[in-house]
Amino acid sequence: MGYVAEADSARGAWQSWFRLIEGVALLMDDNAFLKKCREKSLLSEGKLRNLARLARLVNRNEVPGDFVECGVFRGGSAAILSRELGSRHLWLYDSFEGMPPTEEIDGPGAKECVGLCVGSEEDVHEILRCAGVTQDQYDLCVGLFEETFKKYLPNKVALLHCDADWYRSVSAVLDTFYPLMPPGSVVILDDFGCWEGCREAFYDFCFRNNEKPLLERLEYDQAYWIKGRKHNRTPEGI
Repeated sequence: MGYVAEADSARGAWQSWFRLIEGVALLMDDNAFLKKCREKSLLSEGKLRNLARLARLVNRNEVPGDFVECGVFRGGSAAILSRELGSRHLWLYDSFEGMPPTEEIDGPGAKECVGLCVGSEEDVHEILRCAGVTQDQYDLCVGLFEETFKKYLPNKVALLHCDADWYRSVSAVLDTFYPLMPPGSVVILDDFGCWEGCREAFYDFCFRNNEKPLLERLEYDQAYWIKGRKHNRTPEGI
């Protein structure tokens, strides 16, 4: 009996050790992947981690719909979202021609950014391959929003990541996709604290639609909310 007990104890110790090694290996893999995504994104590590967290949140709450990203650049944030897809589809929208023309409402310094941040379709495909995503799991919709939004749309959206900067672009994103989002879905605005145009587009959209989101902030510029959530007295959800 003593021998059996010692053997069981040793076996349990080895199993715990292997689980620890496996956990460390997974963490190292995640960190290496995050670093690769960071190289193909303008988002900070903290904002990339928040994207993954919010994608896991809608999965945990079984919110129906696909993932959408408007403003893809080189695909780093898209790759982060792709790892949480499961059976969902990923819709990606970008002109790959840099930042579009601005208006006065977009804020001082905005016009100097026109044409900057030119993304790469090949970079997007490459990083998604690294993430283990096949091409039938995503659509890369190339062109101006006012064109692609008329041609290629999901039926329902569980997570919307908007990195579109300017008033006209952010307005088009919210007007197009928000009606497709069920309660519990998540909207992320990356430029809320950076560009006046993004912020004004959000305020005007809420006024037009009588929306009063419970807005959360991350770092100096990102904002997000859970559709239908009224308070933070309970864990995230609705």
